[in-house]
Amino acid sequence: MTLDARIQQEYKILAEYKMLMSENIRGVYVIPSHENPLQWFGVIFARDGVYRDGIFKFSLSLPESFPNDTKAPVITLKTNIFHPFVCPETKKLDTRDAFPEWDSSCHIWQLLKYLIFILEHPDMCLTSPLNEKDEGKGERNNEALEMLKNNRMEFVANAKKCVEESQKKVFDAPAEDDKHAIVFEPWQDGVHAGILERIKNNQTAEIPQSEPTEKATEYS
Repeated sequence: MTLDARIQQEYKILAEYKMLMSENIRGVYVIPSHENPLQWFGVIFARDGVYRDGIFKFSLSLPESFPNDTKAPVITLKTNIFHPFVCPETKKLDTRDAFPEWDSSCHIWQLLKYLIFILEHPDMCLTSPLNEKDEGKGERNNEALEMLKNNRMEFVANAKKCVEESQKKVFDAPAEDDKHAIVFEPWQDGVHAGILERIKNNQTAEIPQSEPTEKATEYS
């Protein structure tokens, strides 16, 4: 890719990011990598359904020729999750039902809304016309799909285990060595109490200069 083409691509990615911010998607934080604009870091706070209270980290990988590519960006769950549309080996979310092909009418904010929807409504996976075609191909979790269909109580129990595990691992250091990798820190009154008060009062929250941090963008 030429330098001019690379600059145009980065401009389009920035436009996607600004569009994403304007959509006000609740419970999702995302930020492009400091090193590579085609790689994004994200985390979703599940607010409804069987995964409620789960804190699931993920990465978003854009194709090399984005946005001029028919392949959708790839969401890979970094936190373990037992879900029919998340491959247990690759941890990739199967988005073929919503985005069989990516074109100029598709946007990243739509992809993230699909992620929220499919976590809050896993039963929708049962009606997918691609379920039979996927058997043996490994793009989905057929064990989770069968369990959801035939033994919902056991499926819910597995989902709750994932929620508990996600909460326990929330403070784990990210695998990526990147300035924009999303990091969580335990609550410290001296550092965070003032920020919380400003947020409650709808004021700009100032990050203490003694401990600079990279912030993701919140859609709340």
